[in-house]
Amino acid sequence: QSGEMDNDDNPITKPFMHGFTKCVYFVILLQAGGGLLVAAVIKYADNVLKDMATGVSILLSTIVSTFLFGTILSLQFAFGASIIVASVYLFSNDVPCSRCAKSSDEDNEMEMRPMLPS
Repeated sequence: QSGEMDNDDNPITKPFMHGFTKCVYFVILLQAGGGLLVAAVIKYADNVLKDMATGVSILLSTIVSTFLFGTILSLQFAFGASIIVASVYLFSNDVPCSRCAKSSDEDNEMEMRPMLPS
């Protein structure tokens, strides 16, 4: 029941999913698919990679929204975006370290291939 009453003070009954449109069903499917994708990423990668992908997706969607909707970006967003880009670069590429002595076995067994060519 919806809590509404008709003219005779009888409750008006509506179906369970009253008012659901095709758009609502589409949003539900998108959210369910996103949940399954998160589960697959965590299963086959790791939580840090999922968080980085989330950060990059927020960055890309904001950039697209500036072109489509004229969103004005602030200095704080530019600072945060630069931190995201730097963290993704540093996480996905092998940064040389003068104090770190690597053996040849470690180079052959890379956990993750670099995203950018060296």
